[in-house]
Amino acid sequence: MIQQLSFVDVLAGVIDLLEKNIDDIPVFDHFEKNQNRPFIHAEIVGLDPVPSKTMWRDKFQIYIHGWADGKQSSQPIFDVVDKIRSAMTEEVQLPEGYDLLLQKPEGAQRILDDEDKTKHAVMGYSLTITYGFKYKI
Repeated sequence: MIQQLSFVDVLAGVIDLLEKNIDDIPVFDHFEKNQNRPFIHAEIVGLDPVPSKTMWRDKFQIYIHGWADGKQSSQPIFDVVDKIRSAMTEEVQLPEGYDLLLQKPEGAQRILDDEDKTKHAVMGYSLTITYGFKYKI
């Protein structure tokens, strides 16, 4: 049986990579409303099958959010964005039996000014993952 990769495994791989490469900013998959800034939050926003004649492939869309103090300047949020971009240049690790075919940045989706004078950046990434070959009989 061909088993699709779990959302939990993909998100755990992204969070582990961010935590490994960014040691001064906490990374979460869920956070409280009053979480201290700066911090990073990762989420999966979509999953699309990628047609192929030879293998099973899925494309996971990931949003990585960064929050920082924006009272004095935009520099803190740009520092968080740069750390995310740098961390995501390494390959996300997946469980055995799954291969990362493509890890592609989709760019900064937006940078928002929140009501409490914090800045919020949203970075998009797509991960194309293979998990088995198709056979023709």
